[in-house]
Amino acid sequence: MTSMATGRVLLYLQLLHQLTLAQADDLQPAMDRIMASGKVGSPMTSDFKKVSRSVRSADRLELWRRIQLASLHMAVNVADHVRALALLLSQPSVGVPVYAHSTAARVAIESATNVAYLLDRAESFDLRFARGVAFLISDSDQARRTAVKVPGNAYMPAPGPAATRDHEELMALIKRAKIEIIPNVKGRPKGVRVTPDTDEAPIDVKTTDLVHAQYPDMPAVYSLMSGVTHGMPHKLGDNAWFANRHAHWDTDPLDVGGSVLAAANAAHTMLAAHAWHYGLEDDPAIAATHARIARVDAAIQRFARDHVQLPRPILTGGTIV
Repeated sequence: MTSMATGRVLLYLQLLHQLTLAQADDLQPAMDRIMASGKVGSPMTSDFKKVSRSVRSADRLELWRRIQLASLHMAVNVADHVRALALLLSQPSVGVPVYAHSTAARVAIESATNVAYLLDRAESFDLRFARGVAFLISDSDQARRTAVKVPGNAYMPAPGPAATRDHEELMALIKRAKIEIIPNVKGRPKGVRVTPDTDEAPIDVKTTDLVHAQYPDMPAVYSLMSGVTHGMPHKLGDNAWFANRHAHWDTDPLDVGGSVLAAANAAHTMLAAHAWHYGLEDDPAIAATHARIARVDAAIQRFARDHVQLPRPILTGGTIV
């Protein structure tokens, strides 16, 4: 379902589309440059040397390689969904989705947050490595749990056994790498420690907590987008109105702005994390993607001032309450 825009609303949505498209257009060329750089002395080359010189280096290098690949998968996921959001907003005069923009932005912000968590410049290599291993365990366990629910048929064997073997292979690799897996009171894995003197990286990490920590200036946007993604009536009902026993659904331009702001932040977060890791923080796309966040924010504020009716203050006894 879509809603057509006209007048100043149309101009606002066209600007949001232009900024989202520009953000999407920057991502792949910038990531290509970053991946091709590999500057000597960059955190990435330093990390590689540390793993290569560590105990059980071959096994640890394999784990490190898988973590890097997972980060790249998530980078592509961010770029893909920022591009998808731009496509959703490409013809506002014809129609803008009522809800789908929220789901596209939510996926982008989740993957970007995971990348920032794994490539956190504020943390030591040992903790980042432990986070990566914990992430692999969580991901593999989720894949296994999902696969065992799928039955086989005449055309496809049940995927459960293969996914279980993959998970067991990962756990064996971690054991060979002499990486400590810390159990909980029930004996299940709850954390990872790469060296005895480093902090434990938890395996069960809540995405909501990571997003809130990464974007403290957008405290509710992830929860609002999640309400749409999970089909919660308390959020979906915001776009509906009723007249003469008929229901109508309209796109909320401020909701669209929130999705674009989230996606713009996701694009910059993902790109900046990889650029730091590969030693290419001076790439022009880093500054450009950051500047567009401010432009999106300014566009939302202007639109809100012009179109949102705020309640007048109540005067009592000469004071405003």
